Amino acid sequence: MATHRQPRRQFLQTGVTAVVASLFGSLPQTGFANALSGDNDGIVVHEYEGIQILTRRKIPITIKISKAKHGVQGISFCIEEMEPRRKMRVHKHLYHDELVFIHRGQGTLTLGEQSINVNTGTVAYIPKGTWHGLDNTGQEKLQMVFQYTPAGFEEYFIENGTPVGMPAKERTAEEYKATEEKYGMVYKDGSPDQ
Repeated sequence: MATHRQPRRQFLQTGVTAVVASLFGSLPQTGFANALSGDNDGIVVHEYEGIQILTRRKIPITIKISKAKHGVQGISFCIEEMEPRRKMRVHKHLYHDELVFIHRGQGTLTLGEQSINVNTGTVAYIPKGTWHGLDNTGQEKLQMVFQYTPAGFEEYFIENGTPVGMPAKERTAEEYKATEEKYGMVYKDGSPDQ
């Protein structure tokens, strides 16, 4: 009888291993294991650190973790504050998924064809190619923490924006269009400069 249990146990172990491997093998790869280049053990960015950019619409964004600065391939991490009644135009990213966390405030999130009320603690996953926007409908600043997967889209803000404290960049509509194409940024109603 013991001779029958061993092959059955081995068969079950092999079968379970194959099922688990096929399940996990079909999941999207986020690249966390290979997120850092070199022999880096990790990154810590303190509250007062990061690349502070004013977007072309003069909205402050702090890039905390970026592909270019930190060598992270899998994910980037940014913070944006929106004044009351400020609107983020509806747009989509062709190459990057986005995860948004409303750290403080309230607003209305456009996600595809839906308008969803969001407030402190709300998290939204926005797959690449999905139209989205955000309106601050509250009475206080809305602070949004967001990340892109894979890393890289954060460089769009650096190319189009201006480091805080520096004179504003003068760019043509053609230059903005070129960076939109480079990073896969598409506005629903055309470029903001049109």
